[in-house]
Formats: sequence, structure tokens, C-alpha cells
Amino acid sequence: MEYPIPKHIKEFFQLAGTNNNEFEGKGSIKCFCGGETFSVYQSNNKMIVKLICQRCNKEIIIFDEGRHGWNGFVCKDDFLDRSQPFEKVTCEKCEADTFGVLVMISSQGRQDFIDECTSNDDSFSEDDWVDGFEWINISLRCVDCDYAEELMECETM
Repeated sequence: MEYPIPKHIKEFFQLAGTNNNEFEGKGSIKCFCGGETFSVYQSNNKMIVKLICQRCNKEIIIFDEGRHGWNGFVCKDDFLDRSQPFEKVTCEKCEADTFGVLVMISSQGRQDFIDECTSNDDSFSEDDWVDGFEWINISLRCVDCDYAEELMECETM
């Protein structure tokens, strides 16, 4: 079965649970080095979110509204101010700054992407459907106090 996990995070995405399908994928982020805890940074009112692995310092861009999802990837709508600095995210409860990261991606599915994009624009391939997702939700779990919080959710269509 294919899941709507975008190519830019596919290698870091670890599916979780049994309800994953073509229209929704839930999972945690795990670095190449095996690290599962991250410093989290956001810019443009959480429309760009990046992680820094606590184990190896690898930077992973989880979401960039101007490049990912339907509007960013398919429509090429990029209205973000890329000169805005990144701000480090801290836990709402204890103010620690190391998190486990959970991501949920929703999609209208492969066939919808094919019908709307590949039939009308030869710059897209059928395999690009995972990058034209419709919704993303990023949640954090504090390593220090185990507090879970939703960092952001964004409809990308």
C-alpha cells in the first residue's frame, strides 16, 4: 500500500499505528543516525518548521508552506518572508527544548492528483502525488516532562 508521505521526509518518517492508508499517514520522525529527539525551530508563524537532531545535528525541514503541500508544490504559491529568523520552540509546560516529533499527513489520494495534475500538466508525474498533500499536522512530545502539544496544523489547499 502507498501512503501519502512526502518525498522530502519519507526517509525520516516512521509509520505508527494501523490506520494508515492512501489518504492519511501518521508517524514519528527518526533521523538517519537513529536519533528520535530534536530541537524544533519555526519561522513565518510556524509555516516553516525545521528540526535539528540532538544526536548528530542533522537539519531536517519538516514543512515549508511555500514548497510543500498542494499550494506550495502544485500551485507554486510561495508568499513566505524567507528573511524572517527561525525561533526555537520550547515546551509550553516546562520550557525545555527537546522533543519527539509526530506528523500526520492527509491527502486526497493518488487518483485525485492524477486527475487534477498529471492529465493537465506534464511537469508532474504520477509519483508526485505524495507531495501534493492537503493537510499536515505536527505535534511535539517534550522529552523532559512528557507534555504533548500540537505545534501546528495547516491545510495546504
